[in-house]
Amino acid sequence: MIDRFREFIRQKDLCRDTDRILLAVSGGVDSVVMHDLFLKHGYKTGLAHCNFGLRGDESDGDEDFVKKLAMERDVDCYIEHFETEKTASDKRISVQMAARELRYEWFEKIRSEEGYDYIATGHNFNDSVETMVFNLIKGTGLKGLTGIPAKTGTVIRPLLFASREDIEAYASENNIDFRNDSSNVSVKYHRNYIRHEIIHEF
Repeated sequence: MIDRFREFIRQKDLCRDTDRILLAVSGGVDSVVMHDLFLKHGYKTGLAHCNFGLRGDESDGDEDFVKKLAMERDVDCYIEHFETEKTASDKRISVQMAARELRYEWFEKIRSEEGYDYIATGHNFNDSVETMVFNLIKGTGLKGLTGIPAKTGTVIRPLLFASREDIEAYASENNIDFRNDSSNVSVKYHRNYIRHEIIHEF
């Protein structure tokens, strides 16, 4: 996993060893493993965590977990609270879309102001497949069938080579603690429905 991580970064020209990377860390297994891999390769990193206030005490627990993780690893940590449901209502968009817009806008603000070169997210191979299926269902055409790109401007996705199972196995083998997001098992969200009810059947 460690060698594959470095090789994927090299093959996709995601970043240089000397770059400062702002890691989007939710507390879930993907982002926490991503953080561990970056640190093991000696990158200078900072953690950015969004508290969308959508899961009450669970959201606050995620925030506390990330703060503790940053303290233990002695890296900078940036936390922001969002009025996600109000934003969704005001813009007449879904809560998920509002959360996406809010976080990427904030990530870029931190990246620019604090001197980071790139923003890294923990998207994995399964996420990319789910995106392709989601886009196919929406009828987006051939462009939508490309999945999630490894690099978009200042945003990089260094875990796209790894499956969710690979990442969970790495966490288990290296005794890495992480948080479970209960909303990931709910099929009321379109992406979760695809994950649990469509892709799971194949």
